Amino acid sequence: MRCAIAIVLIATSLAAGAAHAQFAWWYAPRVVVVSAEHDPRLPLVDEAVAYWNRTLAEIGSGFRLGPVARRVQPIPEGALHSLSLAVLANPRGPLPVPEALGELPGDLTVFLGQSDYISFATPFLPGSKRIVGIRTASLLPLSLPNVARNLIAHELGHAIGLGHNADPTRLMCGRPAPCRPDIFHSNEPRMFPLTDDEKDRLLALYPPEWKPQLR
Repeated sequence: MRCAIAIVLIATSLAAGAAHAQFAWWYAPRVVVVSAEHDPRLPLVDEAVAYWNRTLAEIGSGFRLGPVARRVQPIPEGALHSLSLAVLANPRGPLPVPEALGELPGDLTVFLGQSDYISFATPFLPGSKRIVGIRTASLLPLSLPNVARNLIAHELGHAIGLGHNADPTRLMCGRPAPCRPDIFHSNEPRMFPLTDDEKDRLLALYPPEWKPQLR
């Protein structure tokens, strides 16, 4: 009987380890934002990273997103379109990564696009890296007040391991629920909150004793 229980516990532990490896960072990712020069969304990325690091500190997690760097270079819009469609079709991967996105400057690379596609965050790619693609803010609904701020934070939430919920008052609301970015519209700058389950999920992925491992 004890042997059977031990086997079950080992299997459970292995399954939990696999989930952790699939959804969680095992090192502090360096965040690099690729954009046009003077993109007005750059401060919103800084704000979103600060929001997640503050939230992680508040729940007692040992994990933090790494420092944010910026790189001004042409945006591979066609590749972001293709990757957006691939993520929509298969959000957990594996994904075909367009050649134009093969050399990523960051561990977590955020592209601030200038064209129209569905914003996305990829699962882990080869090299344990992830990509966040943010569509243009010149079109609705991202041109509405407060929407781009929360959309960027929403996609970074995916990039650290959270999925969607169905509550339109929460930051991570999304497909298959009918939540779309316009729910973040607010005349007062504010970040939408997480659910208690999402905080528990983050703490399970990144417990208080979490420490970055050598790469």
